[in-house]
Amino acid sequence: MTEPLSASDAAALARDPDDAVREALSTNPAAPAGALALLADDPNPAIRANLLVHPNAPADLRYQVHAGLRADAAAGDREAENALAWLRYDRSGRNACDRPA
Repeated sequence: MTEPLSASDAAALARDPDDAVREALSTNPAAPAGALALLADDPNPAIRANLLVHPNAPADLRYQVHAGLRADAAAGDREAENALAWLRYDRSGRNACDRPA
């Protein structure tokens, strides 16, 4: 079982300069929604794509991240294109593309 992260610890991890630390947080099921929100503008598209299937990411955050990745891909960002391609093959059952109610 994964121990819950405190909000302050998770926020510090979300601001860590190491991509590997932020990526680990973006896939950690114990990460609180507030820390995930800090990752929504991460410069690494793979980290942002992880938020689209994270169980604690609210629908509006997933929509925001998906829209950002699509805009980046349309502007020619190959990493964003690859992140969106990864989503098409993910079998998580989450639908990141729906607009929140």
